[in-house]
Amino acid sequence: MKQEPVGLFEKYFIIWFRIVTERIWTGDKKLRNTAIAIFAFGVLNVFLLTGSIKDFFRLKEAAVYDIPSTLYGLTDKGEYEPIAEYYKFSRIPVRLEQLKPEETTLSPDNRHKVIQCFLSTEDNSFYSHNGIDLKGIARAFVVNLMAGRVKEGASTITQQVARLKFLSIERSIARKAREAWLAFLLELAYPKDKILEVYLNEIPLGHGTIGVGAASRFYFRKEVQDISWGEAAILASLTTRPTQFSPIVNPVSSMNKVRVVFRKLVENGRMSVADAEKEYAALEEYYTNLNRSPNDSAFSDRLNRFPYVTEYIRKNLIRSIGSGRLYNGGLKIYSTIQIRHQEEAEKALLPALQRQTLESNQRAFRNIDAFDDLYGSGYSLIADLYDLPDFKFHISRTERTFSSAYQEDLRDEFFALNLLTGDDFLGDLIDKNYTTQTTKDHLLPVEGSLIAIRPETGYITAMVGGSGFRSDNQQIRPFQAFRQPGSAFKPILYAAAMDHSGKNPDPEKNVTPATLFADSPLQYLMEDGDEWAPENYSSEYSGFILLRKALEQSKNSVAVRVLEQVGLSNLMESLRGLLQLPGRDIPYNFSVSLGSFELTPYELTRAYAALASGGKTVNPISVLYVEDNAGNVIKDFRKEFDEDDRKQIISKEAAFLITSMMKDVVEEGTGRGVLSYGLNRKAYGKTGTTNNFRDAWFVGYTPELVTSVWFGYDVGTISLGRGMTGGKLAAPVWGRFMARALDREPHIDFPWLSEVKVTKKTVCRMSGKLPSSQCHDLFEEYFIPQTAPKDICNDHGSSWNVAETKQAASTNVIHTEKKKQEKVEKLTPSTKPPKRKKSVFSGDEEIDY
Repeated sequence: MKQEPVGLFEKYFIIWFRIVTERIWTGDKKLRNTAIAIFAFGVLNVFLLTGSIKDFFRLKEAAVYDIPSTLYGLTDKGEYEPIAEYYKFSRIPVRLEQLKPEETTLSPDNRHKVIQCFLSTEDNSFYSHNGIDLKGIARAFVVNLMAGRVKEGASTITQQVARLKFLSIERSIARKAREAWLAFLLELAYPKDKILEVYLNEIPLGHGTIGVGAASRFYFRKEVQDISWGEAAILASLTTRPTQFSPIVNPVSSMNKVRVVFRKLVENGRMSVADAEKEYAALEEYYTNLNRSPNDSAFSDRLNRFPYVTEYIRKNLIRSIGSGRLYNGGLKIYSTIQIRHQEEAEKALLPALQRQTLESNQRAFRNIDAFDDLYGSGYSLIADLYDLPDFKFHISRTERTFSSAYQEDLRDEFFALNLLTGDDFLGDLIDKNYTTQTTKDHLLPVEGSLIAIRPETGYITAMVGGSGFRSDNQQIRPFQAFRQPGSAFKPILYAAAMDHSGKNPDPEKNVTPATLFADSPLQYLMEDGDEWAPENYSSEYSGFILLRKALEQSKNSVAVRVLEQVGLSNLMESLRGLLQLPGRDIPYNFSVSLGSFELTPYELTRAYAALASGGKTVNPISVLYVEDNAGNVIKDFRKEFDEDDRKQIISKEAAFLITSMMKDVVEEGTGRGVLSYGLNRKAYGKTGTTNNFRDAWFVGYTPELVTSVWFGYDVGTISLGRGMTGGKLAAPVWGRFMARALDREPHIDFPWLSEVKVTKKTVCRMSGKLPSSQCHDLFEEYFIPQTAPKDICNDHGSSWNVAETKQAASTNVIHTEKKKQEKVEKLTPSTKPPKRKKSVFSGDEEIDY
């Protein structure tokens, strides 16, 4: 048994329908009432199919454009300057007031030539109809009927605006009905000039351009206000099929369509035949000199001065504000990138990577037939016996040979022929093949990274992500390349160790710059039964050596002994705080001391930035804030990196000591290459080279800037070549960048120096202890007061002389800001080491070949 609807609306509709029906059939005029009812229901049905109440509220969207967003960087003067644009389609909004009236007498209509061309070709009666041109519809119907195909459209400019703003491009009666309905509403809501302005800014004109402003700049490299009659005719010719009639893709078809535009101008009385022929002939020079790829697009013309920076910021902004708003919202994005720093970073790193690619000379494996030749038959037998799958890469030798010959010899010839013929399909195929091909001449590119951060603010001022931003090379290596830091990790380890000693003083285990360690071979038996024997880079050992000198010479054995003496568990909290690795942890083994676990350049630079800021964590930031098109701040990233979020991980005293030690690395140790380009300010840093020369690092800072430079292959098992150390490859690039990036900036000191209190003592260079009367080689060293040495050196005479020896130098706590210019004496360099032997973890001392 059927049941009545239970919904309130259904009940009300049924009751209302019954009442209306009774009234229609009540009385003498039943036929008339029936006709009225049928007509009313028909009108209601048409409205429901073509219109909606929501349409009235959407009309305001018609005058709102999707505008590209702009990324800004800082100049030397502290002013913001555009460095990139974000959009999917190029659009340059043009106001109708910008299109000033014509001063010539070529046309009785004095409106701008662009307006006249579009009105003549698209809707000559635009200013006289109410959104729907009934005469035009009838004319188009007859023309199309006689031609047997769709030859002429019947949409007015207002209808085209309705379609462009609110509808799809499908061909259907329902869509045309909605188009007419929306056109009618637009005519009620906006004046004619505004509708025309929207049209000129919304019409797609090919090659990724939207509107006459972007199209004029793409096709003619001019602003739309400055184009000629012929160029305006070209724009008007692109409204129906932009690709087919593009002057870049099909010049002949374009010229024929432009002739039609001039004929329309003549037919509509806007131009005489003579003037039209003269303006058309003037276009000959444009077509003759047109020498552009058919696959050019406005996207390739977009402002993008620093692609790696642009891509990194784009990815971050999409997560925070969304892609739609980024590409179409007309946002103004104010970044921390300093244009001078970024330019110098690219000048320093990119040529060095290109040179190193040639010098390392690592070629991609091409003899892919070797396995098939030697073991192919055997593999087939084994595959049959054990049901193994076929090769994943299964291609005939003939096809491989042709592919190689095509990429090296034939493809460039095909590309030249395609430019002459203008075939769009073939051009797309060739372009796609170019973008998917590997490096030229099959040389594997040496990749690299450079990232610079202000230690006090965390502002990222420069970033280079590799050897060149291409479709096949878009990895942002400062953030995505996980590599072993090698000896570049030692300053972090030593800083944590000295900080622990300062907070937990123990005369037997204190670690200071003057602590004496044995530089001798080590060997450990691991839990799995394997042996681990870390070696120095040169396989040469110096016996007992002070920690300051060990860092200068990058002694691996000393780094392991420091960790062994203090204990990894005692340092883990400080190491975690300096590295800030959410979701990852530091491996709990002694190889940590040699930088055996992987970090990104960004993570390592951030840890050094903590040292440069007096032991406080640094929160790097690349975008300060984002404004909408009206100038309102919609996202302020500065609030996320407030000063209150910074934590004191190690003491300022420990940060000062390791900074002092890294100064020796630059001036006397493995980082001397930093000084190659005349850096005229104090620098502190450390080199790093990993096993088999797979990675080369230099990470360091001045009071103004912290920077890391890394060299290596993306495949982490490939060597850069024998002798390719951090001191040879990365240090000179670091020095060049820092010297030129900071050239115009004033010299400053670390702002936290005034708060540092250390003890300065004169100690014996041999033992690091207080000198006795027998000690003659002395130098001054800094100590955290709790860890200052108290023992007197007895390494130069008999034990009975020790008791009579008095302290040679008094202890005094000093403010380092007043005496920061004092220089610690250096040890006499030892003789050059012999050639390196095989080692498990490499240091990066200088080596003589």
